[in-house]
Amino acid sequence: MDLTSLLKTTNAYRTVKGDKENGRLSHAYLILTQDSDKLDQYLKIFAKMLVCEKGYPCGQCRTCNLIEANGFADLLFFPKNAQTVATDDVNLLIEESYLKPIEGDKKIFLISHAETMTAPAQNKLLKTLEEPPKGVHIILGATSEHPLLSTIKSRVKKLEIPLFDKDALYSAMKEDFPDSEKLLCAIACGDGTVGKAERNYFDEGLKKITDVAVDTLVNMKSSKDVLEYSTKISALKVDVSEFLSVLELLLRDMLAVVEKKDELLFNRALAEQLIKAEKFSRGAVIHALEAVNGAFRRKKANATPTMLIEWLLFQILEGKFKWQKL
Repeated sequence: MDLTSLLKTTNAYRTVKGDKENGRLSHAYLILTQDSDKLDQYLKIFAKMLVCEKGYPCGQCRTCNLIEANGFADLLFFPKNAQTVATDDVNLLIEESYLKPIEGDKKIFLISHAETMTAPAQNKLLKTLEEPPKGVHIILGATSEHPLLSTIKSRVKKLEIPLFDKDALYSAMKEDFPDSEKLLCAIACGDGTVGKAERNYFDEGLKKITDVAVDTLVNMKSSKDVLEYSTKISALKVDVSEFLSVLELLLRDMLAVVEKKDELLFNRALAEQLIKAEKFSRGAVIHALEAVNGAFRRKKANATPTMLIEWLLFQILEGKFKWQKL
């Protein structure tokens, strides 16, 4: 998928682009992202920016292709042999930093998951970060800056890749994930990262959650059914937030149908089916959405999952009876 186009919308990309255009590339950058799954790929894109033959990551020139295939002679990726960046990795980085580049005038060192660096490794890296050899650029990538020493952070230029909205993710992913309804659901139930959306897309568990949510909205008729559906939801064995996200998506679709806002729809057929099956009114749908938002707040306040779900189901029933269609 086209991660480069997605990255181009960020201030992080624009900053490095501007640094290169103005001849002020930093010797060290810290790239922060919550997308652990795609961190390595983001680092490669920034590396391509520094040395692409066409000026920016074209993804087609010899240099871009070599970086993508881990075959570019003037780029080293760390950690080498473990999940944690250790002192041996930093020793190799320092040693290699004094060797002249082969391909051009830059040597690039990528440190993935820099938050895993041991304290000795971080301390050893300090001098190179402060006074690197000419043409050396070190790009650290991390999912959190907190494990990094303040002395490390003071020697790098910090850039953040934000969480992406659903439209940006859908635009970037739609060519490689052709089931649009499934993709939209995967994105909506994600956390604003490509990695989580991708995992959701291939997760059969997401379909099970959706089936239970639909069953609940259609077939829960009275307070006598609350225990039955609370048990079904608990049996999914997922974090309650995942169920709430799916339920919220279904209800938002239902509201879009009721209010004739087609541009907001994810799945028209399913939303119309839900409304027809239980004759949800606009008021009932809004009440249910407010209850879902309330459930999210209660979860943050550490409410017991079972009690939270039962409270939510009673709220949905209350709204259905209060705003019944005649």
